[in-house]
Amino acid sequence: ATQPLISGIMQRDSLSGFMVLSISEQWGAGKIFQRFADNQINIEFATQVTKNLDSNSLVLCVDNKNTCSALTLLEELKPVISASMIYPFNSVGIVSVFPHREHALISSLVIQTLLTAHIRPIAMASSISVVSCVIEENQISQAISHISKRFGLG
Repeated sequence: ATQPLISGIMQRDSLSGFMVLSISEQWGAGKIFQRFADNQINIEFATQVTKNLDSNSLVLCVDNKNTCSALTLLEELKPVISASMIYPFNSVGIVSVFPHREHALISSLVIQTLLTAHIRPIAMASSISVVSCVIEENQISQAISHISKRFGLG
């Protein structure tokens, strides 16, 4: 079997993240995105998980320069979106892997590679065009090194 190929790796550091738990307002994520856009805060990463029809949770990341503003906006929105908790985490980054065409194993190999290197992603999002993992910022270089080695880059 041919090893799945990736066309590249990208990193983004100097980020802060937030986990917004148990949003019971149907349009909660949309309200967060709109409030951030209104305040010129770019969301670098977002993934939402719906537990059931009445509740979902969201993980999002913003540039460190927007940490305080983002947290203030989330705290203001908390009662509006009926969120149970906002959990901030600092000093994170994103490592993104770009699959070369369609290769079903890429997501699995990326997560296995990180876990084998004792790097535990805080969040992960995968699509046909990119696999992105939010990890501790101090592990980015190590993650890129292991992924590069795994996929035969450099």
